[in-house]
This record gives sequence, structure tokens and C-alpha cells, in this order.
Amino acid sequence: MANLNQKRPIEDDSSSNSSGEEEDDSQDEELGEEEQLGENDREIQVEFAGQSPIAEDFHGIKNLLHQLFLKAHVNLSGLTELIIQQSYIGSILQQCIDNDDSDDEEDGNAEDEVFGVTSVINLSHHKDVECVKEVKQYLLEKTQQKLVELFNNPSNHIGLLFNERFINIPPQVSVPLLENLCKEIGEAKEAGKPFDFTHFILICKLHESTRKDQESKKKKAKGSNILWVNAEEEPISEIGEVLGEYSVRNESDSAVSGTWDEDDEQLDPKRRIVLISAAQLPEMLTKIKEFLQ
Repeated sequence: MANLNQKRPIEDDSSSNSSGEEEDDSQDEELGEEEQLGENDREIQVEFAGQSPIAEDFHGIKNLLHQLFLKAHVNLSGLTELIIQQSYIGSILQQCIDNDDSDDEEDGNAEDEVFGVTSVINLSHHKDVECVKEVKQYLLEKTQQKLVELFNNPSNHIGLLFNERFINIPPQVSVPLLENLCKEIGEAKEAGKPFDFTHFILICKLHESTRKDQESKKKKAKGSNILWVNAEEEPISEIGEVLGEYSVRNESDSAVSGTWDEDDEQLDPKRRIVLISAAQLPEMLTKIKEFLQ
């Protein structure tokens, strides 16, 4: 079993920060007081770490699952419990806080907050669990029953991948999280646990332009009219088999909320269901790394 509490930190630098420490100091002197910087002009460095999911992470994980399933008839509490119960598989993403600041209540809340979850649930092994039944029914409906044969074949072990995080966290954090997940799946398999998968299903989040003019048609032909919520899921979609795509416009999706002007690029929030074989996992990781370079 992997020691999940030792997962390596992931640094998120929201700016290029190519200059050295001395240059930063001189810039600070020129600026004088920090108040001279606008709220949106400050450089922020945040370090994240992957941790094993525990009971205290329940609400954070459930909220992340909600942004994927929205109003679907799926018991998210049940799915969250399954993710927590198999704590030797998968990670939640949390902010690293300096021990010196641990007494600060605001920092304490940030440290406990779940910023992402990367995990997998064996839909075949948990086939009699009610929330898994609901997920399978949801997948069947959204793929026009294309998964029937796959689900009904007893030799298949199908994993549902979860790759969720806050929308403003860069896609580079997905690489160590997915690498660690693959490593943990291998270790669990060797230990005789039910993680000997034949296939994986990923529900991707994307937005597609609703413009119908000639320029938009050209973009659609090139596939450039799509905005991926998690950028690393684009190469996964390219190597996998797309089984279904559908709009969730009528459901509450905070990522596309707001007021549109007539000339704005309007986007239709969608979900895309992608199937990959277990043998494609190494290729998936390679493609993601190449894509994010």
C-alpha cells in the first residue's frame, strides 16, 4: 500500500515569475507600499499537496462531484463515501500552509479545504451499491445504451475516473495526481484488491461556442470552438472513444454563469463521456505531459 501522506507538493505559480529574488526585492522597493499594487496585480504563489481522503473531506469532495453531475439523479453522498472508504487509492488536493501560520483561523480553513479530487471507483465491483447503480444508469442514458455490452460482460472491470478541481487551478497539477493514481492502482492490484481494471470511463467538462456564423463554423471544423474546463482532458478525449456528448445548459453550472452581451462568445456547457482501455493508461499520461508542455 502506498504511503499517501507523503505525496509530493505541487506548486502553482499564477505568474511567470521568471526574474530572480533580488529583482523581486528591488521591484518591491520601487513600489514602496504593498497597497500600491492592485488586487488583480499581485503575484500569488500557492503550493498544493495531494493527501489521502479522510472523513473530514466529505463535504469538499461532494461539492466537487456536484460540479460534475449537477442535477443528475445520482447519490453524491454515496459516491463520496466510496472514495473515502478506499483511502489507499486517489488523492484530494489541499493547500500547503506554513506551520508558523497554523494558528491563523483563515489559514486553517484554507488548509482543510478540498481544492480537487483524483480517484477511481470500480463500477463492476460495487455494482450492487445503490449510488453505483444510479451512475451506471446515468451513463447508459447519456450514451444511448452504448455501454450495455461492456457493463454486462462479467470479465470486464470498469473504473469511473474522477478528475475534479477548482476551475482556477492550472492543469499542470493533474500530472503528479494522475501518475500517483496509476501507481496506486498497480499496487492495489498486486495486493489482490479489486482494481484490476479493463476499462476506464471519464466524464469530461467542456464548453462549446453557440455562434452560427461562418467563422464559428470554421472553428468547429478544426475543433477550436471548444473550451475545456480541465485542459488535460482534451488529449484523453483524443486517444479514447467518445461515447456521448450532451448539453447541461439547463442545469446550474457556475462556470458559465453571468450576463451575456449580444456580441459575446456564448458557450454551451457540455459533458463528454470518454472510454479508454486500461492498456492506454501509459499513453494517456504521456499525451497529457506532451500537451501541457
